[in-house]
Amino acid sequence: ELKHPAMLISKSSLLERDIDLLAAMARENLVHAAISLTTLDGTLARKLEPRAAAPHARLDTLRKLAEAGIPTTVMVSPVIPD
Repeated sequence: ELKHPAMLISKSSLLERDIDLLAAMARENLVHAAISLTTLDGTLARKLEPRAAAPHARLDTLRKLAEAGIPTTVMVSPVIPD
């Protein structure tokens, strides 16, 4: 209603529940969504972030957001050397 822009940053797939609202905001260039992704390795992800969404779920959320026309970003952090 007030047309205030927003930048959402999450490790969660819960952004999907508001895709309809976010898509409407995106049509007016008012929203951008970023998902942090530490690794694509599910086993390592469970050790680093035990309560966060699995990597495949985050990628699926990114795909759904992008398909709905919502600008998306992947935040790769932290980068852990082998």
